[in-house]
Amino acid sequence: MHDINNQSALPNSLNPDESKSDQITPDSLSNYSLSEIADLINILKTRNLELWRENQRLNAELSFTESPAGKERSERETRIIYQIIQGVSTTANLNELLTLIHSSLSELLYAENCFVALYNDESDLFSFPYHIDKYDPQPDPSPMYKSCTTYVYQTGEPLLLSQEKFDKLVDLGEVELVGENSPSWLGVPLVTPSKTIGVLVLQHYEESDVYSERDVQFLDSVASQIAIAIERKRAEDALHESEEMFRILFDQSADLCLLLEDSGFTKVNASTVSALGIKSMDEILHKFPSDISPEKQPDGTLSTDKAKKMVKHALKEGYHKFEWTHLRADKSELPVEVMLTPVRFKGKQYLYSLMRDISERKAAEEEINHKNELLTSLLKEKDKFFSIIAHDLSSPFQTFWGLTEMMTDDDADYTHEEYVEMSKKLNKLARNLYVLLRNLLEWAQMQKGAMDFEPESFNISDVLDPIIETSLTRCEQKGISLINTIEPEISLLADKKMVNSILMNLISNAIKFTSRGGSVSVSAKTINDSTIEISVTDTGIGMTKDKLKKLFKLGEKTKSEGTDGELSTGLGLMLCKEFVEKNGGKIGVESKPGIGSKFYFTLRKSKGT
Repeated sequence: MHDINNQSALPNSLNPDESKSDQITPDSLSNYSLSEIADLINILKTRNLELWRENQRLNAELSFTESPAGKERSERETRIIYQIIQGVSTTANLNELLTLIHSSLSELLYAENCFVALYNDESDLFSFPYHIDKYDPQPDPSPMYKSCTTYVYQTGEPLLLSQEKFDKLVDLGEVELVGENSPSWLGVPLVTPSKTIGVLVLQHYEESDVYSERDVQFLDSVASQIAIAIERKRAEDALHESEEMFRILFDQSADLCLLLEDSGFTKVNASTVSALGIKSMDEILHKFPSDISPEKQPDGTLSTDKAKKMVKHALKEGYHKFEWTHLRADKSELPVEVMLTPVRFKGKQYLYSLMRDISERKAAEEEINHKNELLTSLLKEKDKFFSIIAHDLSSPFQTFWGLTEMMTDDDADYTHEEYVEMSKKLNKLARNLYVLLRNLLEWAQMQKGAMDFEPESFNISDVLDPIIETSLTRCEQKGISLINTIEPEISLLADKKMVNSILMNLISNAIKFTSRGGSVSVSAKTINDSTIEISVTDTGIGMTKDKLKKLFKLGEKTKSEGTDGELSTGLGLMLCKEFVEKNGGKIGVESKPGIGSKFYFTLRKSKGT
């Protein structure tokens, strides 16, 4: 390629790009001095000489083209260009394409030493995807400062170097020697319609003048085709690399990966097959999300309706994250967190579904919720506990206090009978307070885990007999019969202290709510080889269904008075329930108003009983 030098030195009137109206005329020459006119004449002479040389070159090329050798060369050039164009579709990757380009160029030019340098805008480095050289090894990506390659890239013009021209560029500070020196060096810029992407270089280390101007022109003309071919192949390679990377990430992901389209799931990974408990991916292909889900999601929405809603949201927003429940092959539920992303590939719309098994997270959440509920319950029980202390405990103490003040009043004139009656009241209050305080203490110990659980084998009579003996006095006072039909040799495997508290509370309650002339009985029956049921039955006032529902619950108001005015808070029954369940048993009650109540609970029998 030849430029017309010093064009800028011409005045506007001699610039061929200007209009004819600005041409120099004899009259206009009067505006110039003789020295200026002489300069103009010299410039015109130089311009005429260059135009003559260019005309001679074009005539020579035309003559060569029309000659047999010229026609053969033109045919070879055309064939090479065609091979390069075809190479884009026939080669598998960029390396194969560059190898083909090198081979094709070798048919016409000396190309034993050939390399392609591609510039990266982001790194500001040249890479060398193709490098064949008899001396220099393939270089790593580098800036190539002041190399001939960089010079061609920056100027955007082909460069044919002889040793003389190279030395001149070195003297001017334009280039420096990089690699082995070569007397014949030809480089052309690789230019696409949008930008320069790199440089193609051919070189000869032994001979000079290996390449002609015709070689420069051909290589420069074919360089754009090479550049376009390289860019296209690079794009294809990048796409293939991305596809391969996606395939690897998709197939090897520990999360569930699925591709959804109009016909259902068209691709799933091994993790999906494993998580759903199916034999192969064929069992899920062409199915829709609702086909492998329960009829309704946890929020009550139909799976079909919610799936449509989630897809619509993802398509609108470009991404959607939500929770979903699938069904495994065994019909168990699989909770997942879904990240739904629309993607277009080869002109087709897909939904990429990335799912993460959140079973462990859900279990942890349920455990936290359970603990929160338990904590809330404990707080309510604490409030009830303090309520009992504040009201149910303080009221008897106030009465107790009032009676003792009356009895110690020196000015009071009470009869012996009045003192006896007040003493009986004090005894009753003391007994009620003792039971209440005992239950409160045991309940508090149970709640804070201070009460040891020590199951052991023992005969039920060891616990029951002392309670019966103690309770007889109270039964005699109320005119109640107390009957024990339990065989004394029955052996239990339980915490002895807890069983004592259970029986004491149930028998005490039965006596408390039984009227004069009634009865309380304690019995037992075998449920199976390992379980026994113990019952405490009375003929007392009984309970309504509403009251039965409130039993064993600290937060419910079950406070009532016995047939002789005895205090009852319901705390003892709640304690019974906790102690029975602590020992692995169950407690229940049957009752009818005016007929009586039956409390029963189960415990484990000791081996050999």
